[in-house]
Amino acid sequence: MRKIHKQISLALLLTLSASCNKDFLERKAQDIISDDAAYGSVSGVQALTANLYSRMQTEAFDYWVEGNQAAFPSQASDEAVRSYSWGATLDPILGDEMFAWWQYNYVRNVNDFIEKIPDAPNISAEQKAGFLAEARFVRAFYYFSLVKRYGGVPLITKVQQYNGDPEALKVPRNKEQEVYDFIASELDAITDQLPEAYNADNRYRATRYAALALKCRAMLYAASIAKYGSVQLGGVVGIAANANGYWQKAYDAAQKIISSGKFQLFNGNGDKTTNFQQLFITGADLDKNKEVIFVKTYQSPDLAHGFDFYNAPQSFKVDYGCATNPTLELVESFEYTDGSPGKLKVKDATGNPIVYNSTADLFKDKDPRFLASILYPGAPWQGGVVELRRGVIDNGVQFTAANLTDTYGSGAHSIPRVGKDGPLLSGDPTKTGFYVKKFMDPVNRLADGRSTTPWIVFRYGEVLLNYAEAAIELGKTAEALGAINLLRDRAGIKTLSSITRDQVRHERQVELAFENHRWWDICRWRIATDLLNNTQFHALYPWLMWENGKSPADMKYTFQIVPAPKNTRTFLSRMYYQRIPTGEIDKNSNLVQNPGF
Repeated sequence: MRKIHKQISLALLLTLSASCNKDFLERKAQDIISDDAAYGSVSGVQALTANLYSRMQTEAFDYWVEGNQAAFPSQASDEAVRSYSWGATLDPILGDEMFAWWQYNYVRNVNDFIEKIPDAPNISAEQKAGFLAEARFVRAFYYFSLVKRYGGVPLITKVQQYNGDPEALKVPRNKEQEVYDFIASELDAITDQLPEAYNADNRYRATRYAALALKCRAMLYAASIAKYGSVQLGGVVGIAANANGYWQKAYDAAQKIISSGKFQLFNGNGDKTTNFQQLFITGADLDKNKEVIFVKTYQSPDLAHGFDFYNAPQSFKVDYGCATNPTLELVESFEYTDGSPGKLKVKDATGNPIVYNSTADLFKDKDPRFLASILYPGAPWQGGVVELRRGVIDNGVQFTAANLTDTYGSGAHSIPRVGKDGPLLSGDPTKTGFYVKKFMDPVNRLADGRSTTPWIVFRYGEVLLNYAEAAIELGKTAEALGAINLLRDRAGIKTLSSITRDQVRHERQVELAFENHRWWDICRWRIATDLLNNTQFHALYPWLMWENGKSPADMKYTFQIVPAPKNTRTFLSRMYYQRIPTGEIDKNSNLVQNPGF
């Protein structure tokens, strides 16, 4: 009897973005199971399906760059820089293989499942159809993960069998357009076979709306490549002019989700900042959070993540911390609530520094999404305050330090020159004057591998943004404006009276900050070379204005904008696609490398 060698451990099953019921998840894991055992019962097929789901590249918290656990995708875009000086992942050249994901072993596994499930005994025809639809959803997700990285890839939809001729196994790359078309056709074929919703025990599995959300996102990418990219290698990368067709498919998929009435923007708290923060903390509670379409959940200690551990501010960290430092450029992308541009007011009209009573005052009336996404100087956090101070200014002279211990003043008026959370030019503390807040546990300081904040793979807010982008590209300005204003109204900022493509993109930048969309967006729009190449990002440094005889707590602050002490970046045009792994080309002479590598 042929065996299936699968590592179906409890920890692996718990990674499900579409989990099976609790009793199933608690069953004893097995390392090797036979075909008869695996396909002979509903629980066995659920285990195999769980394995397929667990391998989806959802761009979640466990998405490490080149194996370096302190590097997150936002640090590759214009959203953030990495605090740590060790390692060369992002300094200064981004990415030749930093987003690598060439997992054809996963494709083989799902193809194997698709071929065997029709013959599974003891499973009803309806159940088989459901499992088959889920597997095809997962396969479409796999291929989307491949095509957005590499362009055209080999489209393999059946298990390859060795017949004595190794050349028969060397499949060439399909055109990029063919892969996107395959994704669309697969999702079209299975959407109605997936349920609108599951019962409570199975609610994290893929529904028809998850399939529509994947199609919406994938077609948005295809349309962008068709409009803004260029065709090379005979279409292996790039898509010939068919942008409007793909925009329309993205628009239609989004429209089906919107018109279903099944989802709505999260509004669980009257305070706009708390509401946006809680959207991500409560992502696994599908009864209360109707914005979530598809989510990856975590459980501690069996399977959790380390986002809090690696990103906690200096004085709140358990060990590492401080990894992701939002750029001033991102901070200033968030508008004020009255709709005015988000540039921070650090100088008056004559160019003199503006004096503030506290560091937090600078951020008064900023977009609540900023307050919910980024920890700024003076931000309240976990029962304390994020204390960011670069130093002291006394009679016009700056006094700073290269550590967190040197003090200024004497006696009761003595104070550390640098705030307990930085910023510093070296070491762990932030280099930009900011820390990330989105996804972070607002109460608990967590060790590595103990965070359980869910990862929302698809949410209604993204669908509205996709809808708006497709609409503006198709000339449907009113529809784009309506979708964007729903998001702005939920956020608590002034709605727009008219809209442009750039405004749609801007709204996407602030709404989806740190959700691992930005890198892919600036690549598919083909603007990364402008935004990232030889770019120096900036930092905001608060300075305490020293007044003799006063307590430091009663002193005021000014702010200085400086280049962040990190290398400028290099983004080459070849980096719109990833390098095909050299080992794969060595094994398959029919694979052609992407241009420029």
